Amino acid sequence: MQAMVAGLNAIVWERDPSTWRFRFVNARAEEVLGYPVRQWLDDPGLWQRILHPDDADEVLSTVRATIVDGDDVSLTYRVRAADGRWVWLQHLAHVARDETGTASAMHSVLVDVSDSKRRELAAALLAAAGRVLTGPGSVEERLTSVTGLLVPDLCDWAAVWLRGDDERYRPVAVAPAGLADRVRALGSMRVPDEFAVELRAGRAFAVPEVTEQLFRAATTDEAQFAALTEIGGVSGLAAPLTIGGAVVGLLTCTAQAPDRYDDADIALAADLGQRLATMVAAERLAAQRRQLHEITVALSAAGTAAEAAAALTTGLRDVLGASVVAVCGLGEDGLLHTVDVVGAPPGRWDRYTTMPLTSSVPLPDAVLTRRPVWLPDRAAVVARYPAVEESLSEQTQGVAALPLLVGDRPVGALALTFRTPRPFDADERALLLTVADQVAVAFERAALADVRREMAETLQRSLLPGDIPAVDRLAVTARYLPAMQGTSAGGDWYDVLPLTGGAVAVAVGDVVGDGAPAAAVMGQLRSALAGLLLADFSPAQALEVLDRFAAHVPGARLSTVSCSRLEPDTGRLTYSHAGHPPPLLTGTDGTGPNGYLDGGLGPALGLHAGSRPEATTKLSPGATLVLYTDGLVERRGATLDDGLERLTASVTARRSAPLPALLDGVLDDLVDVDGATDDVALVAVRLLPAPLRLDLPAEPARLAAVRRAARGWASGAGLHPDAVEDLLLALGEATGNAVEHAYRDADGPGRVIVELRLDGAGDVVVSVTDTGSWRPPPADPGFRGRGLQIISALARDVDLSPGPSGTALRFVFTPAAPPPAAPRRRAAVDAVSVAQRADGQPATLDVTDAQGRRCLALIGALDLAGTTAIRELVLAELADPRPITVDLTRLGYLTSVGAGLLLEIAECARSHGDLDILLPATGPARRMLDLTGLTSALQPEADGLPN
Repeated sequence: MQAMVAGLNAIVWERDPSTWRFRFVNARAEEVLGYPVRQWLDDPGLWQRILHPDDADEVLSTVRATIVDGDDVSLTYRVRAADGRWVWLQHLAHVARDETGTASAMHSVLVDVSDSKRRELAAALLAAAGRVLTGPGSVEERLTSVTGLLVPDLCDWAAVWLRGDDERYRPVAVAPAGLADRVRALGSMRVPDEFAVELRAGRAFAVPEVTEQLFRAATTDEAQFAALTEIGGVSGLAAPLTIGGAVVGLLTCTAQAPDRYDDADIALAADLGQRLATMVAAERLAAQRRQLHEITVALSAAGTAAEAAAALTTGLRDVLGASVVAVCGLGEDGLLHTVDVVGAPPGRWDRYTTMPLTSSVPLPDAVLTRRPVWLPDRAAVVARYPAVEESLSEQTQGVAALPLLVGDRPVGALALTFRTPRPFDADERALLLTVADQVAVAFERAALADVRREMAETLQRSLLPGDIPAVDRLAVTARYLPAMQGTSAGGDWYDVLPLTGGAVAVAVGDVVGDGAPAAAVMGQLRSALAGLLLADFSPAQALEVLDRFAAHVPGARLSTVSCSRLEPDTGRLTYSHAGHPPPLLTGTDGTGPNGYLDGGLGPALGLHAGSRPEATTKLSPGATLVLYTDGLVERRGATLDDGLERLTASVTARRSAPLPALLDGVLDDLVDVDGATDDVALVAVRLLPAPLRLDLPAEPARLAAVRRAARGWASGAGLHPDAVEDLLLALGEATGNAVEHAYRDADGPGRVIVELRLDGAGDVVVSVTDTGSWRPPPADPGFRGRGLQIISALARDVDLSPGPSGTALRFVFTPAAPPPAAPRRRAAVDAVSVAQRADGQPATLDVTDAQGRRCLALIGALDLAGTTAIRELVLAELADPRPITVDLTRLGYLTSVGAGLLLEIAECARSHGDLDILLPATGPARRMLDLTGLTSALQPEADGLPN
């Protein structure tokens, strides 16, 4: 555009004095602005369209006021030229008037002042950007404010993009705000190769025309391409954000006009991009300093070499943006051993877990030479260490390896890899060397602490008992929690000692104090008491001698001990306490002795001379004895009675649980989340019933007796009622199979041997043995012959061993609470509560008529004997076409043999005109129906509601 356009005379109005229509009569205006001005200036809305939105109202109001009242006007405003650019014009005008004083024409001179105005605006823009970048707010908030300064004078929308390790750029700041969400939704983009060269060189550049090919080069994702095309633009401007020679981001400006940007715009973008980079660099440096301080604090607090290495690798990776960080320690074997590594893909670091000191690999080479290794890019890595090329990740570029030195002695090494070339300038090298020095000191300190801790823990562990010995008819579990962090033992202790004659001694004790000094006293008292008990001293006699021994052990006075002797065969318990809280005894069903055993209580050790009291009681099978130290029940602000009540409630709620679960639950209930404030020793002993062994004829009528005997044994063993029912289901399938099939071809009934015993973990080990012949199950058993499947659903370790002399079926039943049943569905006739039933008697059929319906009630145990007794009667009744209701609510026991009969009933229901089936809502029969899938088969028209 020429610098000046003169003589652009305009007619103010022609006919209608109420309108303001301007028309240029000089054709030069068309050449300058690019519009056919002599025609379209008659359009009254023209000026609002071509004037800048911020200038339009002021320009029009000033011109109109000048025509009415004044003679001359001077204005500076922006007009959009036909090519889309904003042109700054200085408008000088004089209003000509006729002899009556009426305005007749406006004589104007328009001067293009865009260059000077752009320089002025650029200076103002950079100043405003400087104020924003040094002001408050997060990095992204300040970047967003700067992009807002560029719209609309420099572009239609602007964005700042930060580069990731994958060489892609993600938008972090966008203006105008209405476009921000759409641009952010684009995600990360790559820079087309033709522009990447300019960015790496640190040069800003203009894009005269944005094409689809350019968008295709930025992304291969079709959805991303479509969104980018829609947002797009016609021309663009880009400037790199460069820190230390590395491009960390990108500033882009986009306009809807072609060839929008010239050299002045490029220079402005370059200047602004560098200011943005300076702010980003300052923020990153501040963040690095904060993070390095956090790493230093973490290293100082690290108690082990592993903790120090983990604090370093995670923190340093965040600080420097490294892809992989690894820390190795130099072992006594002269090898580097990886202590911690983060960022390495699975399997990538495996070959470097242990490394000999060699010059062919960066880390060992740094240790050998005691000098850091700086490798700025992949080419440098491969050139110096060709042996590592095949193990390098495809993205690996820069690599640094630093020795960890204490004085001149290496203690390990630090490795970092980067996905982009890394120049490792002087500042970054100084930073890493400083970190390496701090790590070496922390690593050495932690390693020495590891050695001291290992020695102390080895000594302390030796003072506590090892594995708890196995004792017939007893389940024993113990837990120990030292109060002091970093120790394995303190002043509390426990012991479990098998004695002659099958008895067992159980003791817990508490020495005043904690940590290693208390552990030393504890070890002496424990050893002395163990010797006395193994010499067959009674609990009271052993404590009397221990009193005298404690007088010669510094720190042993006021120690407390609880000592018990249990005879599993008789359940006899003899106990004596030296100032110690009493043990807690609980039965499985609340019968027999229950509560705290307060008898046999005497003073603490060292306060008594003479005989000590002793008490006895008798434990029933399934009863649990809990011994503990006062750290479990004492709390600040609460009385000892409060703690004892909490312990009683916790143990009682779990009295049928396996001992490990019982003790873990007690610790959860009584020990604070942050850990015990005093040492805690906790021992539980459960008296198991004697194994059950039944040897009986293989007759169906005997199965009820097996169930009765097994139910009584399981109840005495402390099994939960639901677990008892599941055990009986599995046992019934095993015994029923032996009775029905093993002797089918024999002249008379054989024998079946049933054995049940509890192991130390609280599991029931079951064995069913016959001397008959094995018959393999059919290919399609229907609901018969599914005994093994049912047993496998209820138990584990199922083992069937057929042989020429008979078959043995063994399985292990874990008496845990059954899992929640799947929601049951409501049938056409609701299932009702379980009615009274006779579990021990074979099933009978009760037939009644009521209100025109035939009611068939199956009552009792539908096992082999019961099914044989009523099967033909039931099927005959179902042949009756009258309305029928089959009532199963009084079934007490159900096997897979009985399930076969119920399946036949279900098939009859599908063909019968009016046949309803009432199911039991709970109990063993319902459990078997759910296990076999007969629940839905008997009531297929369910509506989705629970029974």
